[in-house]
Order: sequence, then C-alpha cells, then structure tokens
Amino acid sequence: MADERYNIGPMAASWLRALKSENKSDNTIRIYAHAVNSFAWFLLDQDDGYHPVANEDGTPGRPAPTDLDEVHREHVQAYIAATIARTSASNAHNHFRALKTFFGWLHDEEEIDRTPMRTMKPPTVTETEVPVIPDGDLVKLFKTCKGKAFADRRDTAILMLFLDTGVRLSELTDRKVVDLDLDLMVLRVLGKKDKWRSVPFGRATATALDRYLRAAAKHKGKALEEDMWLWWADRGKGHRLTIWGVGTMLKRRCAEAGIEPLHPHQFRHTFAHLWKVGGGNEDDLMRITGWSSRQMLSRYAASAGAERARAAHARLSPADRIV
Repeated sequence: MADERYNIGPMAASWLRALKSENKSDNTIRIYAHAVNSFAWFLLDQDDGYHPVANEDGTPGRPAPTDLDEVHREHVQAYIAATIARTSASNAHNHFRALKTFFGWLHDEEEIDRTPMRTMKPPTVTETEVPVIPDGDLVKLFKTCKGKAFADRRDTAILMLFLDTGVRLSELTDRKVVDLDLDLMVLRVLGKKDKWRSVPFGRATATALDRYLRAAAKHKGKALEEDMWLWWADRGKGHRLTIWGVGTMLKRRCAEAGIEPLHPHQFRHTFAHLWKVGGGNEDDLMRITGWSSRQMLSRYAASAGAERARAAHARLSPADRIV
C-alpha cells in the first residue's frame, strides 16, 4: 500500500554486511546495528514511534516516510530527540554517529541522491562526573567471589582485569585465549577505531587469571586452545560469556555485596583516578587506556578530581609550610 511506512531494515542489513566485509570489529558492528535497527523501529511503529509534529504556522508536520527517498532530517531529528528523552544525550550522540555513517553509505552506494543528515549537528553532550568506586565497595565486591568454584575464579579474574587495566567492557569480553600472555603479563585488546594495543596488568591479576584458566579447563573438560574464547559461561559448557553476561554478573555480585549497582565503565574511571593518585605518568595512562587525545584524559581525570586536589593541597599548602 502507498501509505505504508517504509522499513529501512533490509538496507540496514546490507550496510551491516558491508561493515563485516570491511573487517570492522564485532563491537562496532554491534553498536551500529543497535542504532540503525532502533531507528527502523521508530519509523515503523505507529504508537510509540514517529509522529508528525505540527509546524509553528499550524501546517501539518512531515508524515512518516513511505520510501527511502522520503526519509528526511526531521525524521532523524525526532528520533534523536526521542533517544535523548528515553536514555541520555551521550547515547543519542552515539546513535547520531552511527546513522550518519549509515546514510553516508547509502549515498556512496547511490541508493539516495543526498543524505538527510548532511547539515545536522550531533546533540550536545554535557560532561558528567562519573563516580569512582570507593575502596570499601571494592573490598565487599571481591569478597563475594572468594570461593574456589569456576564462577568465583572467573569473576575474580574479570574484576581484577577491570580494576587493574581500565579496559572497556567489549575490550575485555571479546577476547581469545591467544590474546592473553601471563608471562609478559599483558592482554591484547581491540579498541576504538579498530586499533590493537597491549595492556599490562600486575602480579595479583596474573595469579587470578592463571587460576581462572585452570578452572576453565576443568569446567570444559579440556585444555583451552589459543583460538578459543577466553571467557565462558558457568551454565552451559559450550557458551561463551558475552558483554551482557558480564553486565549481569556484575549486577549480581553488587547485590550480593550489598552495594549500589556498578557499571563496568566505572572501573575505567576508577583506574584513571587511582593511576593519577599514585603519581602515574599521563602519557603512560593514555597509552594503556588507548586514548588518542588529551581531551579524553581530562574527561576521565574529572572523576574524583576534587579529592585529588584536596590531597595535593594537604601536601603543598603554602600556609602549612610557613607556619
């Protein structure tokens, strides 16, 4: 029917296949897929999706598109606004970037004459200070996995890696056994812009990882080979642990510890904070975390910055030195 809403799903599927052929990382494809599929749902849904908004002069707003060429910046703007209201400006910013790449691909493929997002600007993201994890909460969290069961060994190793390296959730989760070197004490991760880097960790983390690998071999009934996934679910010996599985694990462990729920990314902020508290070099911090600009360094350094400033003042107080 002529008045049926257009479904961009098939075009999105073609785009995602193109991304795979370009060897984009699994995490990049996952993020892009979520954004474009959410936009497709938004355009199709009659109830909770796109609704025309009347113009200031009272004329009817732009209807939902019935063809690819009818997708207009107003549709994208409405979706971004709805995403901000439903989640956050930061999340909407990620969706904006994904959709801009998608429409750019459609233009390059000559499916559209011009992209509807050519003059659009991304939503402004107000930087918020992400709280670092208090030492007391960390102690309680690690106490919940003190046992010798497979899940305890695995969860301890994961939490130690998060705390000791500041790696992103996908960087930790989407790893193969070959990416881990216990002798050199480094984990090879694939970061943003599909850049590989080697992240160092300490002796305590190496011990936790070694215990996990031995427990994983017993759990699976065979030695782990280099091309196997590094992290495995405790239920179902053939299932790897996904980013959602890690998130669920962390939520469960926080509940057991009696602390407020933590997000994996808080470990990244906590790592940066503790590194600076310990007097660590900023260039080394950037190299470990995979930051390419000092803007990211400043952003993460904001977490608990006031606490570091008070500690620095206690050491350097001019009045205390004189008196």
